[in-house]
Amino acid sequence: MQVGLMVANNVIFYIMWWLFFNEFTTVGGWQVKDMIALLAIGGGSYGLMAILFGGTRDLGKLIINGNLDPFMTQPKNLLLHIAGSKSVAKGWGNLLTTLFLLFFGNLTDPKTLSLVCLSLCTGCLVFTSIRIIAHSMAFWLGPIESLSERYTDSLFLFALYPTNIYSGILQLVMFTLIPAGVITYLPVELIRDFSWEKVFILLASGSAFSAAAIIVFYRGLKRYESGNQFGARV
Repeated sequence: MQVGLMVANNVIFYIMWWLFFNEFTTVGGWQVKDMIALLAIGGGSYGLMAILFGGTRDLGKLIINGNLDPFMTQPKNLLLHIAGSKSVAKGWGNLLTTLFLLFFGNLTDPKTLSLVCLSLCTGCLVFTSIRIIAHSMAFWLGPIESLSERYTDSLFLFALYPTNIYSGILQLVMFTLIPAGVITYLPVELIRDFSWEKVFILLASGSAFSAAAIIVFYRGLKRYESGNQFGARV
């Protein structure tokens, strides 16, 4: 049911943009095909995060309740173990919508598909990293898991709009504090006008946010107070 509702929600959102481009053929030089690519990459990246790293959603709660203990007793990478401990079903709805949009937008040639796959991977990393950073703030700020999740959700919403509609300092924010531009705008520009420089920037950005998430989590882990729970996990 979650998958079906997510697909329906995404289709309605796409129809709104389709109607918009029927009235205004371009937005900042972008056409409807570019918008389809943005929606496919943004939704697919978020869906991939939900499927592969759904455990990050509960990270703040685990920290506050002292429930990291069962994860820490396992001979596995702690952060990766937590992130992969759950999978959210509605993420498949986003991936199904991505496949639909790719075929509908005629974005199925080998070059475009390879760039989309690369963009989905980097977008997933950035979404996951931002969620880890936001929830890791619980080490310092206490029970803020609801605020952290709203921050992640706001990133998803911003990622579904072209970053070129912003200007000045707002555009800078869209590539740093709310890196929606890294998740969707940069990949679409890469598809529109390929260059190895853009590929490097995309990969470097994904790596930078991933490194930041790892550093913040393990710095915060030094402040962790055990809940003395020794349940086993597999």
